Amino acid sequence: MAVSLDGVYLMSGAEIAELARVQRPVVSTWRRRHPDFPRPVAEERGQLLFDGTQIVEWLVATGRAERKEIEGDLRIYALARLGAELPPHMLVPALTSLICLRHLTGDESLDDKVTSPIGRLRGLAAEIDPDDEFLASEVGRLRTPWLPAIVDELVEAAWSTRGAFERVMDVRDRLGAADLSADRLSPELQSLVVKLADPSGLADRLGELHLADPNAGVGDLIIAVAQELRDDQALRVTACCLVSASARLVRRRLAVRDLTEDDFDVVSTADECLKDANLVVSQLPYRPSEERSPEQGLASLHGLWQQMPNGATAIVIAPADTTAALEPRGDAAEFREALLRTGCVKAVIRLPGGLLPYRPGYEVALWVLSKGITGGEHGKVLLADVSDRSLNPALIDSLVTDVLAWRNADFDGAAHGRVHTVATPIQALVPNLKATGPRQVPPLIPRYLPTMDEVLLETPERVARALELERVLWESRPDLPQFNSGLAASPQPHPPATCTIADLAAGARSRTNSLSVRSGTRLSDSDISVGLLADHSTSYPVIGPSEITEEIPLGRRRVDRVTFEWNHPNAKRSLPGDVIITMTPKPAAIVDHDGYSVIEFPARVLRLTKAGRERFTPRVLAALLNLAGRADGAVRPAQRLNELRLPLLSRSDLERLDQLLAELEDRRERARREIAALDELRSLTTNGLSDGTLTLSDFIR
Repeated sequence: MAVSLDGVYLMSGAEIAELARVQRPVVSTWRRRHPDFPRPVAEERGQLLFDGTQIVEWLVATGRAERKEIEGDLRIYALARLGAELPPHMLVPALTSLICLRHLTGDESLDDKVTSPIGRLRGLAAEIDPDDEFLASEVGRLRTPWLPAIVDELVEAAWSTRGAFERVMDVRDRLGAADLSADRLSPELQSLVVKLADPSGLADRLGELHLADPNAGVGDLIIAVAQELRDDQALRVTACCLVSASARLVRRRLAVRDLTEDDFDVVSTADECLKDANLVVSQLPYRPSEERSPEQGLASLHGLWQQMPNGATAIVIAPADTTAALEPRGDAAEFREALLRTGCVKAVIRLPGGLLPYRPGYEVALWVLSKGITGGEHGKVLLADVSDRSLNPALIDSLVTDVLAWRNADFDGAAHGRVHTVATPIQALVPNLKATGPRQVPPLIPRYLPTMDEVLLETPERVARALELERVLWESRPDLPQFNSGLAASPQPHPPATCTIADLAAGARSRTNSLSVRSGTRLSDSDISVGLLADHSTSYPVIGPSEITEEIPLGRRRVDRVTFEWNHPNAKRSLPGDVIITMTPKPAAIVDHDGYSVIEFPARVLRLTKAGRERFTPRVLAALLNLAGRADGAVRPAQRLNELRLPLLSRSDLERLDQLLAELEDRRERARREIAALDELRSLTTNGLSDGTLTLSDFIR
């Protein structure tokens, strides 16, 4: 946005689209279809510019926007352009300091239209903040006389200083303050934390809410929780900010909420932060993946719990690797075991990726801790893994209902049917001290056990559906033998034992492992030939994620033998019966029946050992991997390969399932060849008739 000399807010078409929350082509459609749409008033570098005030009036008049929201947005667009005169690290502090100053001076206008405002505002700031704890320095550094007037307009458009302050914080990344947004949470994750904290209910039960955040950052979580309280509920806040600029910003942010100096305290060390807290909300500090380990996250969780006073509850966002399978004798396993055995862990929720917009590859989990509070079933912890789902409002409400009911001291397991969570015995999540050999530390991932009602209702439906599908297969191909899956309801339903890939691959040195995991080979694009360009007699087939996910048919991509052996002398090809799996772009697995293929990274090879063939066949292993790793709606793949948990079928079920899968695979291959032939024949005929080179003789009809 530009601002002309006479003070008109000028907007481009793209900015209008963002203001109205529509796609850019919609603005062009409005211009064509609505004669009353404002006309351009200027042009800049070939780009048409419109009067922002006229645009706002038109959007409000046509019912496409609410004035209360859109006028504040218009001022933000102006600030984004005007703020070019200030360094990005100064604009947000300057804006928030002026808003806070206006709030503390009785909400009087900053610009009196008579005198130069900067000198007068510096005097007011020194008077209000004599110790320079939150705004005196920021106001003292101001050199832009137009900024107070803009802040006045922003406050008027937001209807309050509090609303204006939070509006600036909402768009801080647009104002160039990317450093203040690095640890920002998505609205969905923030909503989940706030609802799990239940601040209003806690304040009613305890009489006062003492809220603490030992890693407050810019105070997003604290403010989100505080906004849920009623005006008649008392609030006391303690925040720890290691960065001085963040501490000053948090003080300003709390001051505009009418909290007095006695109502909040912003400290620089976390030692005394949790001293009197009854509710803790926090996000563990972010570390890059190469510097991050489960031990660090679990140590931080353990230390936070030790500092919590009795009667306190904590909702903590931690790295997802704190829930992963752990090395049996590592410090991480000891920290997690110590936490679980104290009974302080009430719930652990594995979340989908992408919930930190500025760190899309950073996956997190929510830990719900308490100290000295009874609730739930003794000796159990509530686990949920929603990493394969989208964190939408319905899922949030279901998780919150499950966890709050579990934390209730009057919890009745028979009266509450959980949707996404599973009450898991703590003893099943810690190492078995009596076990011989290496102690296994399972991941904090729930193992879903169906209720008897679900068994009675859903199992007959599954059998009926299988019979219906068998009938469809017979009707579509009556020339083939009638297909019989043999599916029937189990007389005594119970889930089989399970094992993770990490457990199955353990013991390679002693040759007691069930399978071995081998990485694929990194191939350059220049090494790979596609389709007819490759000579099959002098090349190897390539299997990568594209082949595994069926985006490219098997055998279409190949690599020259000499080139491969020269560039990758130590690389190994697959063997017949190897299972090839990829976790990106989505989890999928296939069986390489022919073998001797080049496996392209990031795909990996799972090879069954002699012991593994007693538990799986290649077809069964691939089918179970596809079932365990499927993801619907997740932002990123849900799990690491080592964490995939597979059921261990009985020998009779294993043999029958392998036979059924072989027959299904044969049927699918026949259908695939038939469809490919039909598609090619259709294309050949249509192209030949279109270019006049072919004709249809009578006998074809």
